[in-house]
Amino acid sequence: MKTHRPILYVLLFAIAGVTLFIWSSWRDNKRFKETQGWINHTNHVIRQLDYVRALITAEESGIRGYTLTNNPSFLWDLPEANKNVIATVDNLNELVSNNPKQKVRAQELKKHILRKTDFHRKLIELDKKSSDSSVILISSLTGKKIMDQINSVISEMRSVESSLLQERIRHNEMVTRESFNTTLILALGVTLFVAIVLIRLNRDISLRQKAESDLQKSEARYRQFVENAGVVTFMTDQSGKFTFISNQVEGLTGFSPEELLGKHFTCLITADYVQVVQQHYYNQFFNRTRQTSLVFSINHKDTSIRWVEQDAVLLTKEGKVRGFQCVVKDVTEKTLTQFRLKEAEEKAREYQNLVQSILNNTPLIIYIKDLQGRYILINKQFKETFNVTESQIIGKTVQELKDGNTSTAEKYVIADQQVIDTLSPVELEDVLHTQRGDRHLLTIKFPIYDHNGDLFGVSGVMTDITEMVANRQELIEARQLAEAAELLQEQFLANMSHEIRTPMNGIIGMANLLMDMPLEKLQKEYVQIIRQSSNNLMVLINDILDLSKIKAGKISLEKIPFDIDSIIQPMIATFELKAAEKNVGFSVSLYPDVPRYLNGDPYRLTQVLNNLLSNAFKFTEKGFVTLEISLDKLQGQQAFVRIKVSDSGIGIKHEQLNYIFESFAQAAADTTRRFGGTGLGLAITKRLIEMQQGTINVVSELNSGTTFTVIIPYVISSEKDVQKTEIPLSDYSRNEEQFRGKHVLIVEDNEVNQKVIQYNLERYKIRVSIASDGSEAVEWLRSNPKVDMILMDLHMPVMDGIQATTCIRKELGLQVPIVILTAAALKNEKQKCLDMGANDYITKPLAQDELERCLLRYLLQRGHVQQAGRQEKNGTHKDFDLTDLLQLQDPESIRIVYDMFEATLPPGLQELKERAINKDWNAVYEQAHKLKGSLGIIQVKELLGNMATIESHAKQKTNLGEILPMIEESISTFHEVLPQIRVAIEEETA
Repeated sequence: MKTHRPILYVLLFAIAGVTLFIWSSWRDNKRFKETQGWINHTNHVIRQLDYVRALITAEESGIRGYTLTNNPSFLWDLPEANKNVIATVDNLNELVSNNPKQKVRAQELKKHILRKTDFHRKLIELDKKSSDSSVILISSLTGKKIMDQINSVISEMRSVESSLLQERIRHNEMVTRESFNTTLILALGVTLFVAIVLIRLNRDISLRQKAESDLQKSEARYRQFVENAGVVTFMTDQSGKFTFISNQVEGLTGFSPEELLGKHFTCLITADYVQVVQQHYYNQFFNRTRQTSLVFSINHKDTSIRWVEQDAVLLTKEGKVRGFQCVVKDVTEKTLTQFRLKEAEEKAREYQNLVQSILNNTPLIIYIKDLQGRYILINKQFKETFNVTESQIIGKTVQELKDGNTSTAEKYVIADQQVIDTLSPVELEDVLHTQRGDRHLLTIKFPIYDHNGDLFGVSGVMTDITEMVANRQELIEARQLAEAAELLQEQFLANMSHEIRTPMNGIIGMANLLMDMPLEKLQKEYVQIIRQSSNNLMVLINDILDLSKIKAGKISLEKIPFDIDSIIQPMIATFELKAAEKNVGFSVSLYPDVPRYLNGDPYRLTQVLNNLLSNAFKFTEKGFVTLEISLDKLQGQQAFVRIKVSDSGIGIKHEQLNYIFESFAQAAADTTRRFGGTGLGLAITKRLIEMQQGTINVVSELNSGTTFTVIIPYVISSEKDVQKTEIPLSDYSRNEEQFRGKHVLIVEDNEVNQKVIQYNLERYKIRVSIASDGSEAVEWLRSNPKVDMILMDLHMPVMDGIQATTCIRKELGLQVPIVILTAAALKNEKQKCLDMGANDYITKPLAQDELERCLLRYLLQRGHVQQAGRQEKNGTHKDFDLTDLLQLQDPESIRIVYDMFEATLPPGLQELKERAINKDWNAVYEQAHKLKGSLGIIQVKELLGNMATIESHAKQKTNLGEILPMIEESISTFHEVLPQIRVAIEEETA
């Protein structure tokens, strides 16, 4: 009863204290919420004011960007921003409704913002009409004044709210302090009372329990030791038989105590340890050693092996040994771990020896430094290269070893610190002075980590790149020489092209004009031969002038249906005249088994025949030349056409046969002097045949003639397909009324070309004016700016086409269509013309369909007119789109761009993956942006979408876990779709 009453008092006092504490806490919490609510309200008003200022500033920036660049993208977000500003100001008006002065200021702020919005609207409208008007309005500083008023009101409101915020924060702190003090006083009072009562209770209870506890501890300690200590306790007699075993033996051995009592202890020991254990305990018994410890293995009931540690104490009575008392612990895991550790240590030593052997025998210089820059390991090559010992290096820094060369030492220290700061490898080159002379060394420094993954030091690997540096310098010099030679070659080819193509333009142009005049049959046949021969000559000129294209094997081949008769007949007429001149026999045999209609490149076939026949007639002064065309074999729809050109000319020595297909090669030293020629004909012929998957062989005997045998595979076609691709003569009367009244200025320095172009245009009823150079054209245009189109030659004296076009665009400000005419052979000529402001580009000699295409496009605004006989290329496919690429309209340029795409995209994707693995999200963003640009012209649809998503995620640092899987998917997709793109490119450029 004495104990219960104090407990009752404690409970009553505790209930009263808790009630008082709850009431006080409720009251303080209510006051705190009120003050905190006002603080949050004031903070919200301040944030809204800052948001209004930010929105107004953003609008101002967008308007400024638009007025500076006229780029409408700056105005896209303006309407939405205006809405956000007004909505925010209205919300602000409601927030300060409890403060009349602030409410007036909020209404004033809205008024200024509406004025600012009207000002922006007026500025945009003026800028669309006249940029000068918008500049005048900006110069009036009206916008700045409104902005100053807005900033003034915002600053005033913000200042008021900041003052209120500080006042409310102070009030909140006061409420918090009062609440804390009240709580502290109540808690101290209750704690003190409870402590006094508990001390008294504890004293009474502890005295009564102490006696019970002492008794129980002694018994429990022994029981716990024997039964619950996680060990097995047993006793044996002098002979080693079990007399007592604790219950834990079953967990260790699988046998119960009853099964083991009376048995000898060796019944549990494994066979290989029985003798060891018996000898151990015999020695203990014989030497009267009171206590020993031994580790050995025992057999479990389930036949498994366990390892135990046994402590054995001798039991003696009256000086005689009566038996053993043993404590056994299960140390299986510990022992096996020790075995594994020992094995690992042995492997580590073996690995260390192996690594040390590699380090000592590698030609690389290897070292390791700690984080303070002190050397802690160097290999044999290091010591031999710098002629030092370990004692001279280990424990020292690079500053201590550089003998005053502070600049080199500082460079290595900076590199070490960069590795430590970035945890990334650093590469640097240096020239070191050694006993072998100056050596160029490439050093790669990288971080070293310990077994816990913590940075341990910096390792360096030096490679002697002295020879590589020398070779690199030689390559640079060689490349510079090659580039200079290539530039000279291109300049030579450009000039040669202009000089050759200009007279050819007159020949072909006049021949075309003659064909449209009423001619006798024989005259028309002669003109046709002239035109056919000129066209064949132009094909040859194009190949010869573009040597780099021939060497790279990038001559484009046609794949169109053609009539082989239309190839052979003009050639017969041409070479019959040649045969008559030289009084040489000439026969042609076209066997009936050869399909008449084939699909391939008729122009290259003509070139091959022309080269071989010209070669035969050139080296045949008497006798005959024969051309035989037969079918070698048929394979499905493919016909292998055999062409055999034989002559009875001077022949070729047997040892010279291996060289006749090389560039600029002749069969004998006097051949060029005697017969002329460049030696390119057969080299070009062989290349053209091989590009068509064909073969060429030669059989010849000196002074007995030569036979060339060519086999070219063609796909069998039909007369219907051939008729579709034949390019009819332009129907001039069809369009002449549409062109009547149009005025075209011809700018051309060659009088023949002037006439050719003039006659062609006048047949369309087009009015023509002529200027002889760019300067004359510019002066003419000053007085006659209403011309409808200009045909501008590229290379002219006084002022060339580039200079004239630039002057017309920039000085005269005329947007008249300008079509460049050029005979130049430089590959980048077309792009250069378009970049300078020209609208189109035609290569001389003028093709009639090309000229008509430009007239339709620029005089009648017919858009992109297709050339006769060709179809518009459509690059849209299921998984990718080549439309933008095909707009280049140049097979070689298309292939070059595609080759760059195929070469750069895989490493770009791999680099993107590595940066994502390293979680360098800024680098991921930049690389994805770069790849997205690369995918702009060859649009692999899935990759383009993935790159845009990756770019967005990396920039905003959101959904980062999705980036790496998306990159893996993109790499897989690219490799799947690449073969399809490659096939499409080949088809489109065929």
